[in-house]
Amino acid sequence: MKCKPQRVLLLGANGMGMTSLAYYLHEAGIVVEAFDDHFTEPCRTRMGEMGILIHSDSTTNANPDYVVRSSAVPESSDEVRSWVNKGIPVYRRGDFLSRLLSEKKVLAVVGSHGKTSTTGMLAWAFKQVGFPCSHLIGGRFFQDQFNPGQYVRSPWVLIEVDESDGSIDGFSPEITLALNCDWDHVDQYQETESFLNTLSGLFLRTKSHFICPQGSNIAGALTKLHHSIETSHFQAPEEPSLFEDSNRMAVKALGNALGLVFDGLDFSTFPGMDRRQSLLFESEDRAIIEDYAHHPSEIRAFLGKSRLIREDHFMRVVFQPHRFTRTKAMVENFAEELSAADELHLLPTYGAFEKFDPAGSTEVLLGHLPPRLRNHAKVLESIDQLSRLVGVEKLDEGQPDQILFVGAGNIDRWAHSFACLVKAEGNRNRAFSGYLESRLSPDCILRSNEAMAPKTTMGVGGRARWYAEPSHVEDLRAIVEACLLFGLPRTMIGRGSNLIIPDDGYEGLVLRLKGSYWGEVTVLSDQALIVGAGARLKEICRIASFNGLMGFEFFEGIPGSLGGALRMNAGAMGWETYDLVEWVTFLMPDGTIRKIERSSLNTGYRYCKEAFEGVALRAKLKAEGRSDHRVIRKMIEKLAKRRRDSQPREASSGCIFKNPENESAGRLIDQLGLKGERVGGAMVSEIHANFIVNQENASAEDVISLIRAVRDRVRDSNGTLLEPEIGVLGKEWRDYLS
Repeated sequence: MKCKPQRVLLLGANGMGMTSLAYYLHEAGIVVEAFDDHFTEPCRTRMGEMGILIHSDSTTNANPDYVVRSSAVPESSDEVRSWVNKGIPVYRRGDFLSRLLSEKKVLAVVGSHGKTSTTGMLAWAFKQVGFPCSHLIGGRFFQDQFNPGQYVRSPWVLIEVDESDGSIDGFSPEITLALNCDWDHVDQYQETESFLNTLSGLFLRTKSHFICPQGSNIAGALTKLHHSIETSHFQAPEEPSLFEDSNRMAVKALGNALGLVFDGLDFSTFPGMDRRQSLLFESEDRAIIEDYAHHPSEIRAFLGKSRLIREDHFMRVVFQPHRFTRTKAMVENFAEELSAADELHLLPTYGAFEKFDPAGSTEVLLGHLPPRLRNHAKVLESIDQLSRLVGVEKLDEGQPDQILFVGAGNIDRWAHSFACLVKAEGNRNRAFSGYLESRLSPDCILRSNEAMAPKTTMGVGGRARWYAEPSHVEDLRAIVEACLLFGLPRTMIGRGSNLIIPDDGYEGLVLRLKGSYWGEVTVLSDQALIVGAGARLKEICRIASFNGLMGFEFFEGIPGSLGGALRMNAGAMGWETYDLVEWVTFLMPDGTIRKIERSSLNTGYRYCKEAFEGVALRAKLKAEGRSDHRVIRKMIEKLAKRRRDSQPREASSGCIFKNPENESAGRLIDQLGLKGERVGGAMVSEIHANFIVNQENASAEDVISLIRAVRDRVRDSNGTLLEPEIGVLGKEWRDYLS
């Protein structure tokens, strides 16, 4: 890299290695733009507060000098290809770092495991003794006491070098600290010797000093090489459970190589790294700990330490295998190390972007366990199942226990949600809010026992157990994930224009996409709009008209948002929403985000399958053509007049019934003289018979009873069975209609 870049775009920016790079580049004075379709809090908010530009898609207004992708973003992805086609250089994180830091004095920490904890401890130690050194660490400090990435004006920079993708070959450090060389990343290295060869190459490129454990296979391999740099060793304890002592010795050894003395430091004040032996709950009867261990050696060390600390505790382990390739290659080793548990339960293998391989599945691991564990182990499907197995309150057998959540995938969500249940003594409301407390942005609204009637155009109904207005996709995903973990039903509403809330409310969580993020409307050069699901249809119509785009006129009189229109394929005056749709992005039930082209969507009259199963986030709406905005405005005014003349102005939910084939529901009702028919405060509109209006503080039961009465009268009169077009929150119409 010949010169310092001015602007860099990071793809997959939520990954910890990418997060530390974002902080480092920003503090170095470089404009950093970040995209990730799976941002989490507090990472997203912290980046935004620092001044890093967060994008909702992988495109930017100005071309960056470089695009950097995490290993989770494949080279073949659309996000990468679009930049390659523009001629913008795209690098993997490791390749970019090796070029960016080529003129720095790099302190590299390498090894199969322990890198994050050791690098974090080194960065902390440097701060304690005042040694100026930048750092990039692949993990968060506990409670974010320090940033994982920091730039200082110094020739020195401390990094952990990832061996998993081969980018290690681009580094030529000033000093290298190698912690271990256990066989891992079997897709990259066929055997231990392969990784040893890689470390040997790094040793030969190291400029001044190489450090490794005394008596290790690394030390043995280095004796066969001839190099003029200094080599030193640290004495690592033979007992795996003393791995923290080993980390401290490694830190002191690197300090000695720099002429620094760390002997006077109180290492017990080191805050530690997130997801490394994290104590989530502790009482006299129980301890809940989470650890990132995902290699047999790490599991042996962690379980050994846990047994030493709480030797009288019954050890229950919940393990999630990480990667199919690793599980398949090391299944017998995993089974051997997990045998130290008194009780074991498993989660399905976390693929980490690998394709499913039955040979690396949890079920195969289950088959290698000794009968003592295998006969009682469960492959968990829910937190409820785990709660039933181990209890959330006092243990029946009276013996204290420790529950260890072990793995590098998404097992942390299980650990934290279960810990919240235990802290709340099984109270799901308190556990739910406690779990989300640190996972939502400051602007996200989450309230309990929320009145829902004011959030609908009909203005009837009871309260929701929970109500949320997420600020962005990350909040939305966190809330949906929490609902899945705690078994809480959820539903979406827009502006509540085609919805009845029952009087007894909703015993779940109601989501509403409200705010500037969800209401964004971007005008494209190809006669199209990119629209957020929370945008009001009236506002979409106004912007389209102002820009001379035709086809959006029918939106003007529909009192809803795009998300609701996509969900029910809203229409008026002969047009439907999906007549305009080119693609929609959805948050799917499994937490992934998918862009689905119009041709692949399952839509029908007042229905879209994907919008019912998932949550519509954004859509590209294509205009029917261009025209003078004054001509479009006249068409809008004409449609608006038709609507004013034919529809009531009182509070309503829009048309109540779907039109039967080749017939009008309103005409059928009108023929029976039902205009003005009342139940309580609800009345069939005297202007349009397919509308029911809230005339005098109606209840939901008034409205539903009137719907039932009108439907029965039409059926009894001519045999036509009208089907409701509007929804009833949390219920099916069959619950109310005979």
